Amino acid sequence: MKSATNFYLFNSRIATHAIFWVLYYVLFGLIWVGDKGYLASFYLEFVLLPIRILAVYVTIYFLLPRFLLKRKFLNFFIGYGLTLLLGGILQRVFIHLFYEELLLNDSSSGLFSVMMLVRAIVLINTTVLLILGVKLFQLWVMENEKNEGLENEILEIRSNRKTHRVPTENILFVEGLGNYVTYHLVDKSKITSYGSIKGTLQQLPDNFRRVHKSYIVNRAYIKSYDAMTIDVLDNSIPRGKSVTDEVLLN
Repeated sequence: MKSATNFYLFNSRIATHAIFWVLYYVLFGLIWVGDKGYLASFYLEFVLLPIRILAVYVTIYFLLPRFLLKRKFLNFFIGYGLTLLLGGILQRVFIHLFYEELLLNDSSSGLFSVMMLVRAIVLINTTVLLILGVKLFQLWVMENEKNEGLENEILEIRSNRKTHRVPTENILFVEGLGNYVTYHLVDKSKITSYGSIKGTLQQLPDNFRRVHKSYIVNRAYIKSYDAMTIDVLDNSIPRGKSVTDEVLLN
């Protein structure tokens, strides 16, 4: 089921991701400006950005659907930990080779130390958790909309002190009888409830059409029709004079 909420700019996932990473790059390039100046800061972020992007996409497009959403929590945390560890090692290598030695011409800090590795992992983890949270929120909204849609497809009909939960797709047509309406179902059963034909139409989805002052039909079950009647499976329903073919078809 397609979500009614559009999470993407310009209806494009690629454009949204590209804009996000550009803004991320600019923001953190400004945040981490130190005594080496803007050039060094933006250069370092440029060098490290691919590692963070890789860690993010491994998490949200592999670990999340394969493990976390399937409640395989141990597998998820193992995979997540390995992703952070590998990302931290790569980030430290990139910093040493492309920033400290190439740009600063200073290798005095050495390639590895525990504190530097932990710092690299923490920085990657912050980025991944931020985007993972956004992704989980997106999935929650989509699931909530899906559940609401399923709930809307169920009609609750009060009859004989009972509430009948009937999928609207199982309703062939509705017949109005004064202050009562009778729901005719595909299994040929009937449910009579207090109410008006007008009020009933307002509770039904768009595929239901009022074709007579006393009848509402489910357009999906119309077999044939002429100027006087409409055949709904094995039932012949009177057709109102003002009901056009467009009302039945569209």
